[in-house]
Amino acid sequence: MTPGPEVRRAALALALALGAAPSASAGDDGHVSREGATPFARGELYTYLAGKTQVRGPNGGAYHAEDGTLQILRDGVRGSGAWSVTKDGELCWHVYGWDEPPCEAYYRNGDAVGYVHRDGAGPAPELLEGNVLDYLQAGVEPPASAGDIDPNFARSLLTPEEATAFVSGKTAILEPRGAVHYAPDFTLTTVWGGVRQTGRWSVDDKGGVCWHVAAWGVEPCRYYYVEDGVLMSLYKGLARRAEEFVDGDVTGDL
Repeated sequence: MTPGPEVRRAALALALALGAAPSASAGDDGHVSREGATPFARGELYTYLAGKTQVRGPNGGAYHAEDGTLQILRDGVRGSGAWSVTKDGELCWHVYGWDEPPCEAYYRNGDAVGYVHRDGAGPAPELLEGNVLDYLQAGVEPPASAGDIDPNFARSLLTPEEATAFVSGKTAILEPRGAVHYAPDFTLTTVWGGVRQTGRWSVDDKGGVCWHVAAWGVEPCRYYYVEDGVLMSLYKGLARRAEEFVDGDVTGDL
């Protein structure tokens, strides 16, 4: 069970009193002084984490996207969900399949950042710019800057030509009442919750399949690749098993 706020605040006070949070910018003994250590405000904690990856062990980490989505790597296994911050300076993870969101209290003393978690207190995990989970999973040193991150690292995406040939003339079944048909002439037909829309589709220079439906505004593109013989998609930065594709236009059947 996740400790409540009172328990976490008590643990924080105890950790500070014991000098349990080391920091490179603290005293010569490497510990944060109990004087002056303050919790993060909600906005400060969001700014501290958004768009960055926390490194948690040799094969673990968490990427906190600016839109509030979360990607995690835990013992080599990937997961996803959302993250939030509280007014008390706590980071909470809402991961699909987890019964209760774990929360951690963050505080600072000058440039030193510490946190209180289930197992105690200590220096906050190392932060790296951008999403470097693929590098951590592969055991490869991540790039020094977000601008050097290869979005296709460890993935061999379908080329624009391959993606065009694959989806053309097929219908993607997105859910029991949702489907998209990619006509060979690049017109698009969608059915979503019983509502039928038309538009166009295109493929960008990285192989992303993009929708252009006036009523939806700008829609992120979908990228496809094969992993261990399974067709996968990369959508909004999240990797998952691709939707089912069937030949022809079956949107009229939904």
